[in-house]
Parts: sequence; structure tokens; C-alpha cells
Amino acid sequence: MPLDPYPRSRSRTPLQACLSLAGWCGNLGAVAVCVLGLSAFLAPDFWLADNMSFFLRQFLAAGLAGCLGGALGLLVRHRLARVYRLVCCLALAALIGLAGLTGARTLANTRPAGPLAAGERPLKIVSVNIERLFLGDTVFQEFLETERPDVVVLQEVLWGLQERRWQRLGLSVGSAGEHGFPHHLRVGDLGGLAVYSRFPIVKTDSRIIQGDLPTGANVYYDADREVLSLTLDTGADPLHLVAIHPDSPRTEARWQNKRAYFDEVDRIIDGLKAGNGDNIVAIGDWNSAPWSARFQETLDRNGLKTAYPDGWPQTTRFFFDYRLHWILGAPVDQFAVSKDIQVVDVRLGPDIGSDHLPLIVELGQTSLPAN
Repeated sequence: MPLDPYPRSRSRTPLQACLSLAGWCGNLGAVAVCVLGLSAFLAPDFWLADNMSFFLRQFLAAGLAGCLGGALGLLVRHRLARVYRLVCCLALAALIGLAGLTGARTLANTRPAGPLAAGERPLKIVSVNIERLFLGDTVFQEFLETERPDVVVLQEVLWGLQERRWQRLGLSVGSAGEHGFPHHLRVGDLGGLAVYSRFPIVKTDSRIIQGDLPTGANVYYDADREVLSLTLDTGADPLHLVAIHPDSPRTEARWQNKRAYFDEVDRIIDGLKAGNGDNIVAIGDWNSAPWSARFQETLDRNGLKTAYPDGWPQTTRFFFDYRLHWILGAPVDQFAVSKDIQVVDVRLGPDIGSDHLPLIVELGQTSLPAN
């Protein structure tokens, strides 16, 4: 009969037992979350795997915590010591692989921000999903008055409801030219997108992308989405602005709607480029993380570049409470520009009462008229 390798005289203390359990849980947890994160790169054409790209930052943090727990477990004895060390190595390898792929995709199609030449000033665009926030809200208007943007791109506007609220309060409908809103205004055919511009809008193309209604959708859900493409006369070369807001991929059917929307965006940009449109800005709530393969495909296909606040994707859509946005949130509000447009600055605005933070982008444009 073989001897017990761990006789009672060498039994582990409760602390050692807890460290061993924590080590196993950490290692196995790290492997699990890293596999979920890696699926976004290995199987991007599957709904659930692609949606894992929203949570890569959380997966990386959980994977790192798990690997640290696994490292602590190395301080105590394990009955399956070789298996434990193997799982430790597997967890570390998975974490390194996920971190490497995430970093590489973060850097893909990015452009570093840089200052303008002396005597030039940037073109400032503010984009925000207002989540049905009233445009007459004091906090929102004070934000615009402080920023003084040249262009404001709004998503989830519900324009018909906005009109009724303005009329009920006896205010001018649209508030164009007032309270920080630029003078020129265009609203999409569905009323979900609205663009205010300091520059004259010389061309408008509003398209509706019809989506499939998912089984069990409630009466408040509309599968149809719109793209609003505008040409602005900036006083220099015309600027082609594409306002974007596809469906949220919460179900497989809605994920398919989002992909169809991206296909239409590609066709719109093709048309702009065919018409000698070099200055293109696509901006809005893309309902996609920058690590989504489909988001990067649109950038690759159209020769577009992007940038992130402080060089790293940060939470723009938060859940439950703004104070938890570093933990419970995702970077879904993005912009992309054609290769000849200089990115001067990218930053996020404050909490304005929506569940999205404003995305503030400053671009290089010469010969802009004075305010």
C-alpha cells in the first residue's frame, strides 16, 4: 500500500487551504474569461463571440486578477502540483495572448493626435447619444455653451417628442443658433439623428435601413435605423459628415441588423469617395467596441482612421450610474476620418444626464471662418 504523500503531520493549515482554493479558482477563472475574450478575435462572425468585444477591458482585468491569485497559490502545496503549474502557465499564456491581440487591434487604424500649425484652429465636433434627453435641458445647453462646437451630432433624439416639448414650453423648436446650438439643422427621416452645424449644409442624404423585427420585440422597439450623410461648406474643402447609429446587438437578429447597417454605411462612403469626397468624418454611436472585427473592417475597407481619448478606448456608454462607468460600461461612441484629415484632440465630456458621455473631436481644417 503506497504511503500517503501528505501525512497528517504535514496537513495544511486553514490559511494554506484557502490559498490553494483561491489559486485554483483564480487560474480557472482567468482561463475562462480569457477564452471569452479571445472568441471575439477567433470567431467574429458569430453573434455571441463578436459581442464579447464589448467587455475586453473587464476580461483583461479579471484575467490579471485570476493570474495573481494563481501565483499566490504557488506558495502552498497541492496534491496535483504538476497539474496546478500547468494550469498556471495556461492562464498566463491566455492572458498574454488576449492582451497582445487587444493591444494590436487598439493600435490598428489609429492616428496620433497632434497640434495644428500656427495661425490655424481646429474644427470641433461634439457627438452624443442623448437617450431621449430633452434638448432644452439646462445642463446640456450649458455644456454646449462652454464647448462652442462647430458641429453637433445627436443620436436617439426622438425629434417628434422634442418638438412637442418645445411647443408646450413656448420655446423655439430646434433652438438652432441658441444656447450653444449651431445655426444650421438637419434631422433624419426617422427623427433619430439630428445634426447642427455652424457651416451651411449644401447636401443631405438621409437613408433608412430596414431591419428585421426580432421575435418577441416589444411595442417600443423599431428595427429600422437611419444614416444621415451631409456635406458642409466649411469655407475650405467641403466636409462630408456621416452620422451613425446602428441597432444595438442585444440579440442575434439585432446583431444582423447592425451588420446590414454597416454594409449601407460602406456603400455611402463608397459614393462619397467616387464623388471626389476626400474629407469624410463618420461619427456617432456605432454600438460597437473598437475591438469588433466588423468595426475595423469598415475602417480598413474605406481607408479611415480613428483615435481615442488619451490613446486608449474609454467608456462612453455606462450602465446604472455614472460613478460606476469605469467598471460597468463600454466604449461604443466612435469616430473615423479619411486619411488626409488631421486629428488634433479627442476627449470625453462630462455626465450630461444621458447614459452616454459626449465625444469631443477636434480636427484640422484650414481657412475656417471666424465665430
